[in-house]
Amino acid sequence: MLVHFLISLNWQSVLVLREQELDIHFGHSLETSGITSMDYDTSSFTEEHLLTILGDVEKLLKPRLNVLLLCDVTATVSVLRQLSRFCGTRSNTSVDLCHVSRVLVVGKSDDLLVLLDSNIQLENVALLELPSRHQGHSSKARLWTLMFQHNGRAFTDVALSNETVTNPMDVFPNVKFGYNGRQLTVVMKDNSFGYGYITVNKRKVFGFPFSVLNLLAEAMNFSYRVIPPREDEWGQNINGSWTGLLGMLQRREADLAPDILKIHSDRTAVADFVLPPVAETAQVILYKKEDVVDEDILLILLRPFQPHVYIMFGVTLITCVIFLSSLIFVHYKDEFHSRKCPTGAWTMQTMAQTTFEILGATLKQGSTARSSHDSERILVAAWWMFTTIISAVYCGTIMTTFAVKLETPPFSNMAELAAREDYKIGYDASSVTENLFQNSKQTDIITIKQRVQDLSARDPNVFSSNGTKQLQKVLEGKYAYITSSLITIVSNGNCRLKAIDTKYGMAFVAFHLPKWSPFKQEFQKRFVSIDVPILENYDRKESIVDC
Repeated sequence: MLVHFLISLNWQSVLVLREQELDIHFGHSLETSGITSMDYDTSSFTEEHLLTILGDVEKLLKPRLNVLLLCDVTATVSVLRQLSRFCGTRSNTSVDLCHVSRVLVVGKSDDLLVLLDSNIQLENVALLELPSRHQGHSSKARLWTLMFQHNGRAFTDVALSNETVTNPMDVFPNVKFGYNGRQLTVVMKDNSFGYGYITVNKRKVFGFPFSVLNLLAEAMNFSYRVIPPREDEWGQNINGSWTGLLGMLQRREADLAPDILKIHSDRTAVADFVLPPVAETAQVILYKKEDVVDEDILLILLRPFQPHVYIMFGVTLITCVIFLSSLIFVHYKDEFHSRKCPTGAWTMQTMAQTTFEILGATLKQGSTARSSHDSERILVAAWWMFTTIISAVYCGTIMTTFAVKLETPPFSNMAELAAREDYKIGYDASSVTENLFQNSKQTDIITIKQRVQDLSARDPNVFSSNGTKQLQKVLEGKYAYITSSLITIVSNGNCRLKAIDTKYGMAFVAFHLPKWSPFKQEFQKRFVSIDVPILENYDRKESIVDC
């Protein structure tokens, strides 16, 4: 019957802790049922012995332990306390084991109060009472589960159908209520760039991941504490052992790392990325705007148009004056001859009148001249419309010129940066940029990498993973920092900084967990269902600054 019960729980592996010799038929039934088992006699166990076995079993039966206890109540309490201590003393398993492991105790209903008073720290514990042989077929198995309630924890009856479980979630239901307020250890890099960050545990953390972390904590019912990675860097792979944040995930010293990292083949060996990705990103070049002295300030009124536009406008104006004067000569020739006006005076008068009329239209001053001929009206009307358009363009452009200072970036891509010998270059050697540069065969990338390598002999900070140091070097001038495009959030907060999107190293960024973390499926499910703020909108909101 016990084997059928374990099958109904969907257990594929089980650690059996017992006081007496295990029935040979029970072990054979487990094997034929496809359940992997490891059994130990607890009668001679010491605490150290149990902790060693649990450490070995955890590696074999990861990501969770299914424990079957076949002991008397005193031994059961002792083992449960040691299991709780095993969870509490080892930071790399503190939440994993307590949350996802299941313990099934085979005992009696009289043991319930004793177990409840033992202050069990494990989250999923159930007690199964099997009918004894002398009770006959009239008695049935009974099952209780240790539940979280508002006033503490208590055992609750679980209904059985034909001595088996209909829904395994009823036996260990605490996972339905999230993490029951348990504290997760969260590792976040100390991104103290000075803009767009929030202080947590007296440390500055990036605002967007922190806001998503809060949403996840609320939705999944857990608390958290933030710790920094040991080397305060993303992490480098040194002979299979990672440093920094990724190293803490590899050693399972943290339960979660909510910083946004690029999805890369090297990193997937030690981290599980929570999908879907947050955004798509590429490498950007961050630099300080050069201070340009405006030497032609007296000619600023001529900036709206290129010189050839002014030349063509002058030619058009003269042509229009000539055409209009010609039309007047033709239309009023007889009238001026009848008056016997001198030709020279008449010509000068006509040219002067026409010029003032055209200039009046150009300067939007109008004219007192009137004409009864359609050809003159059409020509003047066309000139009025033309000058209205030119005037509107000029006014709009001159306002923009005064309001926004146009600048030419010192470079627009990696190749142009490589050609600027006057610029120093740096990037985070612990970031994915190093991997991209290391495997690249592009000439400009190889040139940049070599320049940074040569410069690092005199200034090791060009490889620093400290964003504050890198940005400080950028602000000092003539320094280009190659990094992820997410840094534009910071650059937008400082009017002196500019970022150029290189379109190089395109990749997706996502949150991440330790490899084979039992939380991955739950986090991905919650991540899709919660209302995660769109990164682009968050960037714009955080980047509002009066420049």
